[in-house]
Amino acid sequence: MVHVLASLAFTLVAFGALGLTVFLLMQDQDKIMAALGLSIDPAPRPAHRPVRVRTAGRWQAASATAARPWSAAA
Repeated sequence: MVHVLASLAFTLVAFGALGLTVFLLMQDQDKIMAALGLSIDPAPRPAHRPVRVRTAGRWQAASATAARPWSAAA
């Protein structure tokens, strides 16, 4: 009789732990599916903000090929 009660108690604890695990996984189901690459809905992309770009100055705009090569002194 003791074995039957112990077995019942163990089964209840095991089902409780399984239920808790499933409940916690279902809360983060979207994150888990996205991490596995199985998400149906595409991930939201951040909004693109306009960027201000300054033009390079006169000396910065010169290309490397435009400069004369230096020759080593003998």
